[in-house]
Amino acid sequence: MKGSHKVVFTLHTKVSGEEVTPETIGLNAFNRFNHEVEKFLVGSDRKLVLDDVHLSIDDGSYKLVVFLTSLVAASVEPDMAKLAREDSLSDIDRHRARIVRGWQERARKEDGYSVSITPGEDQWKPVKVTRETDYHSRDQDEWIATEKYVVGRVLDIGGAARANVHIAPEGGGKQLIVLSNENYLRDLSKNYLYHDVQVHIAAEENIRSGELRNERLLSFVGEGASFDEDELDEAIKKGSKAWSDVKDSVAWVREQRGDYDE
Repeated sequence: MKGSHKVVFTLHTKVSGEEVTPETIGLNAFNRFNHEVEKFLVGSDRKLVLDDVHLSIDDGSYKLVVFLTSLVAASVEPDMAKLAREDSLSDIDRHRARIVRGWQERARKEDGYSVSITPGEDQWKPVKVTRETDYHSRDQDEWIATEKYVVGRVLDIGGAARANVHIAPEGGGKQLIVLSNENYLRDLSKNYLYHDVQVHIAAEENIRSGELRNERLLSFVGEGASFDEDELDEAIKKGSKAWSDVKDSVAWVREQRGDYDE
């Protein structure tokens, strides 16, 4: 198409164990992918009109061939060049970055899923999102994998869509929503709801702020630390009585250890 910029969006996925084709793609996948391509092209510019953008559907996987106007191409092509780097999502239009993140997450979950974006000419290098790629923002490099023990009160356990545990940390702070496994929660021998507990979690921690994200429950370690005030008072009284004839406790400890000053 004269005066147009050709771009091919190719979806690879499986239908009944076979590579998808225009004839076998389901209506839901068809609508979702086409809508994602549309949102990718528009980006954040809601004034960008796609009425003059034309397309065709080619054989071979599911190929959506798009012919961009010069105006749309001027918006899209700079971001496509940046996508040659996998740490570029903080540098491109945020709506396009969101679409790429979605493709990346789906590729990691669904066997054989990938999306490629290929120019009709050599305006930029072809982009392919697969299970092996790692498209992310540069600030994601400030996050490290960690494991922590957290003490707090369980406010909720379960979830209709995703199994999780809501924990109010001891001493205040942001409530943690920790992903878990439905089978693990179902098989717990003790009901921890509204109890103070200690949990072992895995998460990603920001090396600058200490913020946690993507928290996952590894295990309930047990109930949180607690004490009986009367027992504590009694222990203090006994300890004070036992040490009543020791004038300098520090000197006494040094003497017992044989730690004398020269």
